[in-house]
Amino acid sequence: MTLDTPTLFTCVMIAEFAGSAILLLFLLLWRARSRACALSLGLCSVGMFLAGSGTFLIALRGTVPESISILAANALLIFGTGLRRCGIAAFLGKRPLIWVVAGAATLWLALCFYPPFFESFLARVNYVQACLILSCLSIVAMTVRFNREKLHSIRFLGVTTLIECAAYVWYTVNQNLLRLPDFLTAFSEDFMSIFLVTVLFAMIMTIVLQVSMVVERSLQGFRDQALQDALTNLPNRRAFYDAAEAWISGRQESGGRYCLIVFDIDRFKSVNDRYSQAMGDAILQLFSRVLKDSLSAEAVCGRVGGEEFAVFLPDCDKEFALLTTQRLCRRFSVGCQQATDGKLVVTASAGIATAECSIGLARAMEAAVNGLGKAKRQGKAQIVSMDLLTNGLLIKSTAAAFSRLKRKAA
Repeated sequence: MTLDTPTLFTCVMIAEFAGSAILLLFLLLWRARSRACALSLGLCSVGMFLAGSGTFLIALRGTVPESISILAANALLIFGTGLRRCGIAAFLGKRPLIWVVAGAATLWLALCFYPPFFESFLARVNYVQACLILSCLSIVAMTVRFNREKLHSIRFLGVTTLIECAAYVWYTVNQNLLRLPDFLTAFSEDFMSIFLVTVLFAMIMTIVLQVSMVVERSLQGFRDQALQDALTNLPNRRAFYDAAEAWISGRQESGGRYCLIVFDIDRFKSVNDRYSQAMGDAILQLFSRVLKDSLSAEAVCGRVGGEEFAVFLPDCDKEFALLTTQRLCRRFSVGCQQATDGKLVVTASAGIATAECSIGLARAMEAAVNGLGKAKRQGKAQIVSMDLLTNGLLIKSTAAAFSRLKRKAA
């Protein structure tokens, strides 16, 4: 089979129909998709089918009436390519704006009823190619601006779509320079083969990348779920350790200090037993919200046990950690009272470990947990701070209750 222009044109048409079928089949079989992914696959599948139908009708030019091979064919091509743009927008969480695409196709039909426009092949080419170019540029812009998840497949799709856009520009420039009388005459020109090969490559890559987008997002969602506590939406123990250890390992040569705080909700089991598990879950969620709303962006927090939470404070001294801990405990206690109209008072105790970056996180966690144990033995709403030497040995422990440092903590 030689790669002449009719063969390449047929390959483009087949690729569009095959892509539509592949995306539809993937939509039906991939159960891990989100609603946005399903809408994206559906729109892209329909778009490719309509574009393929338009390409098929263009191939019949000269054998079917012009109302079909020109009017209907290009309207389907414009609308189908625009729906692909709508599918990418839906995937990225933006409004599809299908009415804009429908408006462009409708305007094409209206212009074709204006004789000077319809009789000018160059005018028709410029309008259709302008619609295709704008659709491609819109996709490229979205892949650059709205790829908040930093998906590699979205970036590659932007590059592929830019290549497709370059093909449409190439075709338009050559048509305007050569001023060919009709589409069939263009088939014998050398630029047409380059145009079709580029579009065919871009079409195949687009099909692969649109499937890859959904798969990559699903896999990223699985990774996020594996590192996130389902109840509080905080990082789980593994994610917390990974983030904290990454900071420590990056500062071991340059030096620095960090503080590790471990919280435990006082008498949580009795609250669960008396007020039901739903109330216990609500208390855990409240504590997680206090952490999210109160801590700086540099701090790392997570749920590391049943009712245990941990906070990692980089470049922090003991006094700041004490003030932060008291502020968090007080906000949590006040929040519980406000949420229950004063009927339920729940407090939290904490252990703090202050250490150099030369000391590993495991040793600091051991010291903080020991401090928490001392705090729990002293009663409710207690804080015990543990200082570690550079060799990991404990210097001393300092106990504090909410009544101390009250003005500073507030």
